[in-house]
Amino acid sequence: MSEAVVERPAGARACVFSLAGQRFAVEVGQAREVVVFDGLTPVPLAPPFLMGLANLRGAVMPIVDLGPLLGLPAREPARQTLGIVLAHGPWAAAAAIDAVLGLEPLGTPSPLGEAARRRWGRLAAGVAAGTAGEVTVLDAGAVLDALRAALTGALRTGTTRSQGGDG
Repeated sequence: MSEAVVERPAGARACVFSLAGQRFAVEVGQAREVVVFDGLTPVPLAPPFLMGLANLRGAVMPIVDLGPLLGLPAREPARQTLGIVLAHGPWAAAAAIDAVLGLEPLGTPSPLGEAARRRWGRLAAGVAAGTAGEVTVLDAGAVLDALRAALTGALRTGTTRSQGGDG
């Protein structure tokens, strides 16, 4: 009697989501949860990527638009916002997304091609095979670092939404 061996794909499980028609994934360890936010509190003089703040079980959670950071169109304000809570070390923020496509095992990410490297830069860990084809795997730590740097830069230069800056 032979014993069947079930092969597991190399890589990690990831939360796959869509944003502006693109498929992205974040490793499950960096994606805390997916939440529907029913209204955001605007932050006066905030850079454009900071959509607002929301209460997440008693914690103040910044809701951010990754579109401009990733070279995608900015989001239009909506009554409800679907967000994926990204965490890295002590930092967390909810990134507004269009839809969750599922949790799935991904193959080991392969390095980005030249065009993808120019487009996504250090924010993407690579491209991996998912159940519905290739998906760009984002590095939540790099994304949160870039958001903090953009916020710090906007605060230093005074570039804000109300001043017509692009953050």
